[in-house]
Amino acid sequence: MHLEGCVTPEQVIATGRRNGVDPFASVDAARVAYDVASLDDFLEIYAKAATVLLHAEDFAEVASAYFDSAVAEGVRHVELMLDPQAHTTRGVLVETVFEGLARAQCHAARIGLSTMLIVNFMRERDEEEALEILASLAPYRAQIVAIGIDSAEVGHSPGKFTRLFRQARAMGLKLVAHAGFEGPPEDIEEALDLLQVDRIDHGNRVYERPALARRLGEAGTAVTVCPRSEVQLGVVASLAEHPVRQMLVDGMRPSLHSDDPAWFGSITENYRVIAEASELTRSEIRQLVRNSFTTSFLPASSVALYLAELDAKAGGGS
Repeated sequence: MHLEGCVTPEQVIATGRRNGVDPFASVDAARVAYDVASLDDFLEIYAKAATVLLHAEDFAEVASAYFDSAVAEGVRHVELMLDPQAHTTRGVLVETVFEGLARAQCHAARIGLSTMLIVNFMRERDEEEALEILASLAPYRAQIVAIGIDSAEVGHSPGKFTRLFRQARAMGLKLVAHAGFEGPPEDIEEALDLLQVDRIDHGNRVYERPALARRLGEAGTAVTVCPRSEVQLGVVASLAEHPVRQMLVDGMRPSLHSDDPAWFGSITENYRVIAEASELTRSEIRQLVRNSFTTSFLPASSVALYLAELDAKAGGGS
């Protein structure tokens, strides 16, 4: 899920007033604006909400509030995505972002939550800018587990970022990519073949290419799916038609995520709606939870501990 997607209407107004920024007239106006129905509309409001984040304390507050809510839901590990370009293009320093997130990660550790950061780069921006930002992240390497690409997909193929991903791989970082959300299924192939990603984010259009779906199933490819956002933004027709169950059947390793909880609801809500719409069995739900750990970037020892805890709590049932 995305840091910038955690900024609630209430936080937008409170933080904006503190910083002299007013993207929306009121909490109610922000709530109305947050009711988006397409990726383009979402990205516009998402960027507008992010303008209130100016200081380290702003980033710390937003991330810490999300971490608190995650713990309340029983979440044990978070891989938090962030878009530096959403902030550097406004004059906010990378140092400011990571100082705030370091504070939030310390808070998370105190409340028993494991956290890692994934730095995403916007697909509509150029690779040279991304490479410059990647180089600037060296002081924060210990906080970062992976890089990825996200934002506008159509007309911005993953292949334009091959040097960026090659450089990140050489740094020992894991690799992910938003692909096949709104953009064509060919983007999934590019992410796998040209960027050599460890995990596909969304990938909901994979079944438009049966051979590609077979490939992902045979490889047991990790896919992060976000039912509420994928349906609300119109890239999946309905929750009942969401491909997550078929992904399980076909051998992929999907896991469920909230994407942008201030817009699309909590992780619990995403589990609830897809379980009901797809009539998932307890075994299938349990497999999705297991996948969220086994396809994470946690060390194997931590994965084993979390799975043991999960198995102890899950009990039987079908």
